[in-house]
Amino acid sequence: MGEHVDRHSSFPSRLSSARRARRFVRSTVSGYLPGQALDTVELLTSEVVTNAVVHAASSPVVEVAAEGGTVRVSVADRCPGFPMPLQVQEDATSGRGLALVDVMADAWGVERMPDQGKRIWFEVRGCTIVDDGEPAGWSRPGI
Repeated sequence: MGEHVDRHSSFPSRLSSARRARRFVRSTVSGYLPGQALDTVELLTSEVVTNAVVHAASSPVVEVAAEGGTVRVSVADRCPGFPMPLQVQEDATSGRGLALVDVMADAWGVERMPDQGKRIWFEVRGCTIVDDGEPAGWSRPGI
């Protein structure tokens, strides 16, 4: 932990790209975050990549950066339109991606790109290791 990570990968404009992007992100930062935070990063990656494929009809480029206990994932697409959170019916099976990002990420945003596309990014903070080797704020069962 503590070392800087910065990788990116492009994915085709297919729904299966969400699964591939999750695997890419997990393999990049699996040793960097505790399990629950890593699960959150995977879920949010899936949501944002799916949005790029479905709503932007674009081949997403995923960048993962990790440093200082924070993982930042950004997903770039070629569509210049900014995403808008949807009002969805309670029984709807889709349309909650940005709402999940808003609730589960520690920070997120959208940036215009010079090539007319946009980049949606989010950050998830893990925890820091304290002197005894245990993550700060965590305790082992039975202690």
